[in-house]
Amino acid sequence: MKKIVFAVLLSLFVFTKPVLAEETTITYNKLQGIAYNQKIGNELKSNIVTFFQMKNRIAYCIEPGVEINERYYDIGYDWNVTNLSSELKEEIEKIGYYGYEYPGHNNSYYYIAAQELIWKAVRPDIEVTWTTEKNLGGSIIDISKEKNEIMDLVNNHSLVPSFADQMFIDYTGKEIILKDENNVLDYYEVSDSNNHAIIRDGNVLKIKLNEKKVDDEEIFLTRKYYDKEPLLVYSRGNSQKLAALRITMDRRSSFTIGNKEEPEEIIEVPDTGIDINLGESIFMTVLGLGMIISVFKIN
Repeated sequence: MKKIVFAVLLSLFVFTKPVLAEETTITYNKLQGIAYNQKIGNELKSNIVTFFQMKNRIAYCIEPGVEINERYYDIGYDWNVTNLSSELKEEIEKIGYYGYEYPGHNNSYYYIAAQELIWKAVRPDIEVTWTTEKNLGGSIIDISKEKNEIMDLVNNHSLVPSFADQMFIDYTGKEIILKDENNVLDYYEVSDSNNHAIIRDGNVLKIKLNEKKVDDEEIFLTRKYYDKEPLLVYSRGNSQKLAALRITMDRRSSFTIGNKEEPEEIIEVPDTGIDINLGESIFMTVLGLGMIISVFKIN
């Protein structure tokens, strides 16, 4: 009996397969007629471009010059397997987001444009040329248009509506009109108000203030995205790391609205120029816009 128990315990330690992180298989899709020519220092690497897929996700190489020598990759949901700085991670996320999968960018040139921009962000000293054949053969492929378009989107990504980080106050029941001079309101969700009615009209917010005095309220502006897929980073041993890129480092902006009660109307009595002694009793009757003053002398 003791031998059986010992054998079972031994099998748990020796034969049980260790629990692995979630993993996926890399899929290679050759883009025929497009070759990369990657030069770091005096070393030139060149091959037909491979469009990488990990299950249903599109991935980019994030370590220029490092070979891919694994078929299976571990899946990570953050950047903790890399030594990239926060600034570099943020830039790479934006480049990948506005690359191949961005609406209207679903062609091979946007894929290689994003890949080149990622390589250069990681290794500014890298030289990249795209040709129709390996080893700088055939014709040069010009993707300057695609790169410029991606970088315009990257550089403008942090632009918020012009009224962000401001406070707006008017009297109860009034309407506040906020026009976005930066023309980016379309890219933002506007949070609901608990106290006021907010209507979006193109590039304008129309805010109908509550009829009663309420506390100041913060309204949040949150970036909209074309899907809800997570950032994924793929790694295994010393093989090239890849990433399916989405933006994770956005800041949420806001503005504040408030209302106040209108002051009571004050009727001003005009100066008549009459000098009145303290011993006089004055009776004044205001009739419309006119005034009758009677003065009685007290003996």
